[in-house]
Amino acid sequence: MDRAGDSALLDALQGLLPEQTLTLIQAHMQDPQTALRAIWQQTTSLTQKATASLSPVLAPLIQRSMQALHDSPDLVVLAFVLAALVLVIQVISFLHRTMMYVTRLAFRLVGWALFFALLAALWHRGPEAAIRDVVVFVSKLAGYAALVKDIWWSEYQRFDAQTKRGGAPAPTRGAPSGGYTRSRNSAW
Repeated sequence: MDRAGDSALLDALQGLLPEQTLTLIQAHMQDPQTALRAIWQQTTSLTQKATASLSPVLAPLIQRSMQALHDSPDLVVLAFVLAALVLVIQVISFLHRTMMYVTRLAFRLVGWALFFALLAALWHRGPEAAIRDVVVFVSKLAGYAALVKDIWWSEYQRFDAQTKRGGAPAPTRGAPSGGYTRSRNSAW
């Protein structure tokens, strides 16, 4: 770190950091024995050597690519469109991950709330009353399930009879719903 860069950095940090922090930073930046100073010097010397050795090789390639981009602005537009597409996909992915996290968190909270509500009901009602409530609930649930099974089975039999007759509706006895009957000799 050169002295001009040090002073510019310290001037930029003057209003942001407290005075004690600034003196500590200045002491560490200017002391040649600190690890930060040694790492900075090694990094800058390595970067300068790499730049000096790769500059003759990369300069013509960079010049040619800049000229190619200048000659065909369609590639620049295509690159910007692709970059915008990648950015949009990344934002959508971020939103998807966030929504999945929030949804998973909400379901976990609901699950734990139900668990603690059941635990509170068990505590409040006692074990005997809670078991009696569970038996009543399961018996009512079984009754509703039997009703749904009967409805489903009757609909299945009606559908099966209809498909065996080739799609004609099942014959009904008496009047259709509503009490309206159509005479057999009228043609609609």
